[in-house]
Amino acid sequence: MTRLFRWILIMVGALGLAALVVALSFPFLAVNEPSGARTAVVEGWIDPVYMPDVNAMLREGGYERIYITGTPRNFSYTLRFGDTVVVELQRPMRGSLVVNACGGKDTELQILSGSTMILRDSLTDTCHDRTRLLEGPVQELRFTPVHAGVPEKHWELLFLLYARIDGVNLHALQRRVTIHRSDGSRVPGTPSFADATAEALIAAGTPRHIITRLPTVMLGESRTWANAQRFAREARTTGIDKVDIISFGIHARRSRIAYHTACGKGVTVGIRCVEDPELQRGRWWRSSIGWLKVLRELAGVPTSYLVKPVD
Repeated sequence: MTRLFRWILIMVGALGLAALVVALSFPFLAVNEPSGARTAVVEGWIDPVYMPDVNAMLREGGYERIYITGTPRNFSYTLRFGDTVVVELQRPMRGSLVVNACGGKDTELQILSGSTMILRDSLTDTCHDRTRLLEGPVQELRFTPVHAGVPEKHWELLFLLYARIDGVNLHALQRRVTIHRSDGSRVPGTPSFADATAEALIAAGTPRHIITRLPTVMLGESRTWANAQRFAREARTTGIDKVDIISFGIHARRSRIAYHTACGKGVTVGIRCVEDPELQRGRWWRSSIGWLKVLRELAGVPTSYLVKPVD
């Protein structure tokens, strides 16, 4: 046996062993180990389409208190005829306003500050940036679609992808966001993923009165760690000593590590994961995307231990 052939055998064996380790890592990542707690934390970054599954899990677990964490989301809203998004800023501001929007035929985007027209521009089905200089101090901005005809009330006329002042997400600058509907009603906006997920979870059937929203300021590059720190502060304030984290798919392991580290030894942290339909148990390995996602998540586990624990 030549040296080259031996090296080939070693490499093939190593690759096979690595593939086996990755293949067996799925249940390690998509872990389900509830603690028996009656308090749960839902990670707000979970796609709203899975909120019926989350609601069923919460009901099955008999949870009495639900916390929802989430970092700021883009200033993203879909508006119908007669709708207006009203943004009250934390303080009067000047600077460059950039709005990315698209919409229906014969529709214009109108942005007002009080009675002053900031921007009025026609929309197309392709979203693109529009820039205006806010020369005077602006305390409030109003975004509304204006249609040339008489559209049906259910038509979605305007989609706002994002809005920023001097590069900063408008949701990070707001004091309050309210949506004024055409029927005269007013509903709160969703500045954070905690807000958006709470509304989706309520729509799925979770009682509003048991939900507490925990909007989170993004710290560093990890939203999971930022959310975990936010809940840890709440746990210390309210005396929570046992909690289950509701995460998604193979991210469950990293979520549990983050919350356990943030909360410290005084809090028992369980974990439950909503199944990812793209990575089903026993079938995920049949696609290259499945392997890539598992490899990426597995590689991220060690970094979850590198954060500074709470004393």
